[in-house]
Amino acid sequence: MKKIPLELRYLTRHLHKEGRLRVWSVIVTIMGEIAQPDGGEISMATLLDICGALDIEPQAVRTAMSRLSKNGLVIGKREGRIAFYRFSAMGLANYKDAAEVIYAAPKQIHDWTFAFGAEGTPVKSVQMQFVKNPPLILGGRCYVWPSEVWAKISDNMASDLMVFEAHPKDLPTWAYDSVLPRLNYQTCQMISKCCQALIDGSLMSDHAILARVLLIHFWRRLVLRYPTVEAPLSVSQWPFAKVHRNIAAVYPLLLEVSKTTNGAEKRFR
Repeated sequence: MKKIPLELRYLTRHLHKEGRLRVWSVIVTIMGEIAQPDGGEISMATLLDICGALDIEPQAVRTAMSRLSKNGLVIGKREGRIAFYRFSAMGLANYKDAAEVIYAAPKQIHDWTFAFGAEGTPVKSVQMQFVKNPPLILGGRCYVWPSEVWAKISDNMASDLMVFEAHPKDLPTWAYDSVLPRLNYQTCQMISKCCQALIDGSLMSDHAILARVLLIHFWRRLVLRYPTVEAPLSVSQWPFAKVHRNIAAVYPLLLEVSKTTNGAEKRFR
């Protein structure tokens, strides 16, 4: 791969700053982002090339792929001396569930419902009850949903919560910190800067592929951990919403440069 643009090098370094890198997770991103639109199959050589650009050692890639295979998430085959991999039926089902969240289009939400739980209410119990419609949780006791979502799920827990609608002008520092740890804030800032640089600059095809992997991997980790991307704030005030829109804006360009279609153009739309 030719000399990597500065913005992508910064993201690559940041990838390794988030603690011990889960190489298997990076591979899942690559298989979903790169392999799926291209028939679902990817060669070990391509994996090693992309991972090498991300400063991931070949042995770490092979070990991670072996783990994914052992866990029944990928299956492999050989054609001569070349190994190819694709998601298993279970892996593909997991990917499709996640893809609905990862590649969802940005949307503006105007009406919000707030709910307060009793002191001592376990956060995990709330998360388990609303796995498909998780709230934004502020400080452990305040749960926030888009009002249209709350209308669909309120029968499950309305009697246990104090519920009201509101439009706060801002969130205090403690509320930000409870859902947006500093490292995630830095990640959001870096992604937004990278997206703008990619829009303003020129990319080679292999760099566009690398950009897709990096941006979607960071976004995947954020949005699957904190599924409530929007918040009762303006886009400029809420980093997740800003990042979502930046990725949605640059993504069609990355697909065009990397010559990828096959349904991928419907992502974020």
